[in-house]
Amino acid sequence: MRKLIAAALAATMPLAPATAATCWKQTAVEAAQIRDFEMMLMVSALRCRGTGNNFLAGYNRLIREKRDALTQVNDELREHFRSAAGPVGGLNAYDNYVTGLANIYGAGADGLACRDLQSITDAANALPPTRSALLELSDAAGIRPHLSGARCDVVMAIAGKAQKSEDNEPVRVASRGLTK
Repeated sequence: MRKLIAAALAATMPLAPATAATCWKQTAVEAAQIRDFEMMLMVSALRCRGTGNNFLAGYNRLIREKRDALTQVNDELREHFRSAAGPVGGLNAYDNYVTGLANIYGAGADGLACRDLQSITDAANALPPTRSALLELSDAAGIRPHLSGARCDVVMAIAGKAQKSEDNEPVRVASRGLTK
């Protein structure tokens, strides 16, 4: 079974240069995590404004004070999508990605009430205005980025393992099926 999986992965190896840009590099993963975090707070601030935990003013403060770090994150995400789909396709992919994030949080943040989100926003406002501080808080808040593809480090690890079979012989793919 492992040989079959390795062979199937090896079959995709000729596509690696063309698809390498579509996997998520660590910088883009982190940017996605921060953007996901910020989107959760934005949608939640709008959703919670009619409750006793209206933190829209706190969210707006966060955006003002952390603008440089958030702009950096958005630039990194736009570059990820531009690398994968070109200038026009990348912009559309980025827009679709951000819209998808908003839709995810439209019904609420899983397991978090408005008072929880207000506390998270307050904590974010207490942080220095850096990308690393936002990443650390988003990690502490349990945010796992919603990615539109595989992480490059995972793809490369799997591809590396697929290069050799269990007995260390290279895996070859025949045109009419998988062979060793």
